Amino acid sequence: MDASAEDCGGGTADPVVAPAPPAHDVAGPVGVRKEEDALVVQEAGGKSPSLLPPPRQPPSSPAAAAAAPAKQRKSGTGVVLGADEPQMASNKRAHLLHMMALPFIPIAALIVQNCCAMAGALRLHFLARDMEHQVGITVEGTKLLSALQAERGEMAMSLITGTQRSSLHATFRNTELAIQRALMEFKSTFLMKNVEIEHHLANISAKRSAILEPTMGDKRAHSYHEVWELEDYGVIISMVMEHLAGTIRDMSSATSTWKLLIAYKNILRCIENLSIAALYGMHYFGGAGLLAPAPFASFVQRDSLGDEYLLSATQFSPRLQTELHNFKVAPNSPFANITLRRKEIYSNKPRVPDAALAESYFTETSQYLGEIQRYQDLLRVLISEQMDVDLKAAEQQQAVAVALLVLVLGISPVIIFLVRNATQTIQAFGESLYTRTIELKAEKRKSDRLLFQMLPPAVVKQLKQQRQVIAENFESVTIYFSDIVGFTELSAISSPMEVVNMLNGLYWLFDGRIRKYDVYKVETIGDAYMVVSGLPHRNGDRHAGEIADMSLDLVSGVKRYIIPHRPGEYLRIRVGINTGPCVAGVVGSTMPRYCLFGDTINTASRMESTGQAMQIHISQETKQYLDKIGGYIVERRGSMEVKGKGNMETYWLMGKEFVGDVNENGERYSPADDKLNNFKENVPEFLKIITEGSIDIDVE
Repeated sequence: MDASAEDCGGGTADPVVAPAPPAHDVAGPVGVRKEEDALVVQEAGGKSPSLLPPPRQPPSSPAAAAAAPAKQRKSGTGVVLGADEPQMASNKRAHLLHMMALPFIPIAALIVQNCCAMAGALRLHFLARDMEHQVGITVEGTKLLSALQAERGEMAMSLITGTQRSSLHATFRNTELAIQRALMEFKSTFLMKNVEIEHHLANISAKRSAILEPTMGDKRAHSYHEVWELEDYGVIISMVMEHLAGTIRDMSSATSTWKLLIAYKNILRCIENLSIAALYGMHYFGGAGLLAPAPFASFVQRDSLGDEYLLSATQFSPRLQTELHNFKVAPNSPFANITLRRKEIYSNKPRVPDAALAESYFTETSQYLGEIQRYQDLLRVLISEQMDVDLKAAEQQQAVAVALLVLVLGISPVIIFLVRNATQTIQAFGESLYTRTIELKAEKRKSDRLLFQMLPPAVVKQLKQQRQVIAENFESVTIYFSDIVGFTELSAISSPMEVVNMLNGLYWLFDGRIRKYDVYKVETIGDAYMVVSGLPHRNGDRHAGEIADMSLDLVSGVKRYIIPHRPGEYLRIRVGINTGPCVAGVVGSTMPRYCLFGDTINTASRMESTGQAMQIHISQETKQYLDKIGGYIVERRGSMEVKGKGNMETYWLMGKEFVGDVNENGERYSPADDKLNNFKENVPEFLKIITEGSIDIDVE
């Protein structure tokens, strides 16, 4: 087709658009190609871009050739995945173990926690049982104390009055029974294995025999000294008291009933101190009638301690406080008389001994101590109830711990099984995702390669970053236009597929040759071929020389190109070149195109349309740049009328001192000729499918 300036477009009104070339139309300047490859490598994660599969490299040895397929695995689309199967299986097993260990750690921690909780519950259970046993021992010890204290009071009253009381025999029997029960409870303790206690018990037996004798001599004088010989009771009571106090102290430090236990201990001490104080009171009323300073000080001390212990016990147990208040305000309470007698003793005025008054004081004091002992029994009941609550709580906690442990042990295998299945599913999905990712990257490299063929790499990068590409002004570029001479007539006598086949072979030749030059292929429309140098990357004043060298190389290559479907006939082209300023930018959003604007493009198109076959027609501006570079053979064509430009001085580019390589026969030779010779073997698949046959290309 004979292209005209109007057909090629350009100028300031008609942009020249760069459509998408075929997959094999790979062209561009060397610098642009390097940046394009770098961008594709960056997009592909550092791997070499390739539109076609990489060439097969021969293995270095037969053993390497046999081992190579075992180290590669292909995906469903044919993408080779470099994965070592044994290593991948080992990694999968390690990952599976790690994933199974993750839930096992909290499960193990939960099992340990439940075991500890169960151990704690068992400890509380055994502690509650032991506390229950200790409370029983304490009760028997308290009964022994009460029996000894009662016998001591009866013995003191007999000594003071000098008479045998009818209640002594019953008191002795109660004491013996209490001692026997205590021996059974305390047989494992030091209390009943103490030699000193055995000695004091023997003294108590002798004391009983002396009191039970029918004649006792001068009772009054004798009683003053005999009262203080009751210290055997005091020693035994003190030792039992200390043993019970230690037992209560141990229990109170390990149970929630510590307040009640402390109150119980204080009640024991209160009873002991008040009973001793009562001995001094009975001696005051029925014995000497006056207390010596030492016995009086002991009375004051014991009586005060008894009140303090009782007050402390009521503070630890509000129930005791209520009971004590009710006792004091009761109509028949002996508390008022006891208070009156205590005031008399505190006055310690000399008086005549009165056995009846001493008996009355003893009876009222015994009632008061009996009331306090009732508080002691009440505390024992409260302690037993609280111990039952603690025991039930310990049993419930133990049952819950056992149930949780059984539940965890039952659920753990299920969780491990589910985690194993989930991990295997995730691994399968991850492997599939990895394969798809590799395939996606391969396809992305192909699409990026195609995109880089449509637009300059710098422009593609800006578009990918979703930035607006601003049009850029270039002060000086060189434009190349060429078309096929007689293309319209040739198309008329050829089938469409023959035309496509012919153009494909020609552009294959062109694209292979322009790779060697710093140029950018703008478009191919029909038989028109447009190339520019100096944009999108500026190259100083070299653009005219790059286009000139390329033009000479293309014309030289066309001379050897035979029309495939017309053997013996060669194609001829017209070439036009112009140099000048232009503006380049991307227009459109749906299908963005890299367009050139300016009069330089129109003038280059006019140079081509007014040229001659197999000649390179250049403008005055291009000649000036070539002269500056030097080494080019230029011939003046003369002044001629150019449509839209008027008279212009134009020239023919005849050649250069050396273009391309020289083969062994001394002929000019370009590596792109190999692509032309092998075009038969590299015919695009779509042409083979459409023509359903081979395409013959004759090359001479």
